Amino acid sequence: SFASKLGSEEKSSKNAGTLVYFMGLQSRGEPCRMIAAYGGVDLKDKLLTFEEWGKLKSEKIPYLPYIEQPDGKIKLETVELCKHLATLGGKMTVDEKQTELCKTANSHPMQTADPYLNLPEEAWPNYKLPSLEDWVKQLAPVLKKLAGDLGDGPFFGGETPGYGEAFIWHNIENQMIGPASAQIKEAVGAEDMKKLMAFHAKFKELPGVKEYLAGRPKKFGAPGSFASKLGSEEKSSKNAGTLVYFMG
Repeated sequence: SFASKLGSEEKSSKNAGTLVYFMGLQSRGEPCRMIAAYGGVDLKDKLLTFEEWGKLKSEKIPYLPYIEQPDGKIKLETVELCKHLATLGGKMTVDEKQTELCKTANSHPMQTADPYLNLPEEAWPNYKLPSLEDWVKQLAPVLKKLAGDLGDGPFFGGETPGYGEAFIWHNIENQMIGPASAQIKEAVGAEDMKKLMAFHAKFKELPGVKEYLAGRPKKFGAPGSFASKLGSEEKSSKNAGTLVYFMG
């Protein structure tokens, strides 16, 4: 019937293909997956090791993530991927303001939270990262400006979330669980942090996003990274030792 065809067409128009990204990192793949989840877009995952990526890297595919679309075409650039997935989903705001937000989220100093969190400290110099102290100094004014841009919220676009916000949420999440969390909070100040965390709390409860976050891997990060140690401190703080008592 015509009605049944309508349903299948909508389904195929919401099939984005396959997102290809690194295995075990909580980084640029996250906003893509959250946007897809909120918009009900079908997005498969293909996860690569660093070694596999080394073999795959080429002029045609110079960096990750990318999307291999159902027609076989390759779509590059994280900001473009986010915009594309939001457009397919049809629920998130897609406008110039969101593009600017997404660009801010995808560049230094906001996005620099990812390597600090996901990679071991000895790998940081390879990525020419500033010291944590210098990074916090560069980051604080950007976060303060974002707090101002939120206005009355709850989202940057008012009542409806936009695609750039998924990436900003990801930035804040990685900044708050990363190695400079306390320093960031202090540098930004209580009032602005309260605004940003209210946005963070609201965004993670969005339908689709909430379920995605609940189901994503709890363990991530390269061996020896700050991320790889998350949770182990909590476990050790709850380790009461051994109770010795009589048998029987």
